Amino acid sequence: MISRRRFTAAGLATFCLSIKNLYADIVRPFDRDSETIGQELGVSRFVKVKIGTGGHGHCYPGATVPFGMVQLSPDTFNRGWDWCAGYNYSDESIMGFSHTHLSGTGIGDMLDFLVMPCTGPVKTVPGTREDPGSGYRSRFSHEDEEAVPGYYSVVLRDYKIRAELSATARAGIHRYTFPENSSSHFIVDLAHGYDDGPGVVSWSNLKVIGSDTIVGGKSTNRWAKGREIYFAMKFSRPFDRIEIVSDGKTLPIGSKDVKGISLKAVLHYSTHENEMILVKAGISGVSVEGAMRNLDAEISGWDFDRVRNQAASEWERELSKIRVEGGSEKQREIFYSSLYHCFLAPTIFDDVDGTYRGMDGQNHQLPRKAHNFSSYSLWDTYRAVHPLFTVVQPQRVPEFVNCLIRMAQESPLGMPIWPLQAKDPQTMTGYHSATVIAEAVSKGLPGIDVPGAFRVMKKEAMQSDIRALPLYREYGYIPCELYRQSVSTTLDYAYNDWAVACIANAAGAKEDSKFFRERSLTYKNMYDKETGFMRPKLKDGTWAEPFASNEMGYSNKWRDYTESNPWQATFAVQHDPAGLAELMGGRDKLTQKLDGIFEASLALPPDVPSDIAGLVGQYAHGNEPSHHIAYLYTYTGQAHKTQGRLYSLMETMYDNRPDGLAGNEDCGQMSAWYVMSAMGFYAVDPISGNYVFGTPIFDKVSVDLGAGKQFIIEAQRSSSSAKYIQGIHLNGKTYEKIWFTHRDLVAGARFTLKMGAEPNSDFGSAPNLAPPSASS
Repeated sequence: MISRRRFTAAGLATFCLSIKNLYADIVRPFDRDSETIGQELGVSRFVKVKIGTGGHGHCYPGATVPFGMVQLSPDTFNRGWDWCAGYNYSDESIMGFSHTHLSGTGIGDMLDFLVMPCTGPVKTVPGTREDPGSGYRSRFSHEDEEAVPGYYSVVLRDYKIRAELSATARAGIHRYTFPENSSSHFIVDLAHGYDDGPGVVSWSNLKVIGSDTIVGGKSTNRWAKGREIYFAMKFSRPFDRIEIVSDGKTLPIGSKDVKGISLKAVLHYSTHENEMILVKAGISGVSVEGAMRNLDAEISGWDFDRVRNQAASEWERELSKIRVEGGSEKQREIFYSSLYHCFLAPTIFDDVDGTYRGMDGQNHQLPRKAHNFSSYSLWDTYRAVHPLFTVVQPQRVPEFVNCLIRMAQESPLGMPIWPLQAKDPQTMTGYHSATVIAEAVSKGLPGIDVPGAFRVMKKEAMQSDIRALPLYREYGYIPCELYRQSVSTTLDYAYNDWAVACIANAAGAKEDSKFFRERSLTYKNMYDKETGFMRPKLKDGTWAEPFASNEMGYSNKWRDYTESNPWQATFAVQHDPAGLAELMGGRDKLTQKLDGIFEASLALPPDVPSDIAGLVGQYAHGNEPSHHIAYLYTYTGQAHKTQGRLYSLMETMYDNRPDGLAGNEDCGQMSAWYVMSAMGFYAVDPISGNYVFGTPIFDKVSVDLGAGKQFIIEAQRSSSSAKYIQGIHLNGKTYEKIWFTHRDLVAGARFTLKMGAEPNSDFGSAPNLAPPSASS
């Protein structure tokens, strides 16, 4: 396991209830012959694409479509933690426009196939941010930028060139407006990438076809070691001449098919005033031929505006699945920008003919209408992104899930951890592909390979000999002197066992289900009743010393917690809050502990990772282990404390500015927390199929479920400060519980919440009204 910062029974049977008929009329996505829908002015206007491009958000501002394989975006720098997406709002110059980007991750990779239009003398190095003129960089101003869903544009001030970008699922299109200049040219840089130092590129090749096309590919050794990516690029006007630079040397004129490590092409033009030259590129994880097929299928002509309008229509269609009423303009901007971020990953990673590169490094053919995906940030996204998908993208969920099952079947490493373009860097703890699969099955989504899922998940849980699983099976926990991040890893494996129990039950393996259900309670082995914290334990069963509640680990060898500390890890029992309360001495004790994390000192040790950010006491909203914690008050009969805390977090941890995120976006998780919470509910335990009420910030939220059905949450309030639930009605009838099921949601429930400005401590306080837990 690599952390991101170190690299830079009966109740269960209910959970797994089948409700396939509720999804019968949902339209499938990604059909290769799907028609473009008409563009309309709608909710897309609220999206501020630049949110998260500053600070530590690690977002890119460029053009893509929902779940698209191409992310065509400007690169301002390609080294350093805050440039994992190749762009930071603080920069003042642009290196060029590359075709692949990660959204909000804590490790960088990709930035493939950079294109930079220039005028004047040719420079084949990018230059520095301090001295852009030393290379092909250009200065720019944010005043000249436009970024909306599916479209990006900027003026390159040093060259007086306007750049415009748009994209389809597997291809990108550029439109450049040049000045009059006899020395106009393009740089196409295959060596460019994230942290592109020596040894990063294993091989690359570049081939010139005629006078308007270049193709090629490369393999890289950054985060996803051995990753292969290919492109086919066409120009709307034949280039006057082309030069190829290999490892810093310009090759003889006429070189057409070149192999090397550092390859760049210089395409020369003489341009007249306001001349437009378009570039379009298809990419593939399979081959150059696949890249060309993708390009020809998705952008057959040179109609830039058609591609742009189609991308805008796709975004409007997806974003308008949720309609909100009320709230401020700022809240609507944050909400729809967050929803936009949620639909940037996973990314499609197959060709138009259904060919894809598998986790075994081989090319495979997909079943009809199936798809392959990449960029699953599972340790992050199992918490809120994938639960959100089951609400607003249910037609895609079986494809996401079956892809994960295929990956596990193909990969020599077992269950996918962080699959990225046919490689798995094995980043983060646990194997939360199991969590995502189990959630989808428990919610009854159709078309999932349950027997296949059970086989690979049971094998991982019982036979895998990597990532400290043998230690977990032997000791019932992971001894801290034998493996890094032992506390968090143990807690993650306990939750993964809960996932395996769900799938075993769905597969009819009742004894296996019982076994894994019981083993999911091994989280108790990490709890020290004397200190009241989850803490590292030695192999002899004693607690490691010294210990402090804000520590990273008991020794300098490695950390015992994954991007968290004892305060945050103590609440990492998403499937069994009732059992955690019992460990602590009852519901009141859990309430006191929850109060404690929000009221604790902000003090942190010197070795704290940058991921721990957005602090309220020792609650860290800038990283995922804290995201469910405020909702745990609902399990202790103190739902009003959940509501008050959520209202504060939504107001203070999000903004409609470039630095408007408290931490890394992490492929949508930071945003998904806001989307779910702003609607008024959250999945503390996604596998259960249940949701806990929070506090809606909008007066009405309507979710389009398809087939003419809607899920509605309506908040009746006298003012925006009325954040506390006084009572709930479901379809006009009194509803006393503070939670509901996914089955309620997809049946078209209408919840009406009466809100007030003062807490109602009686609402939801009875133990029988609390959400279910594994041990309850």
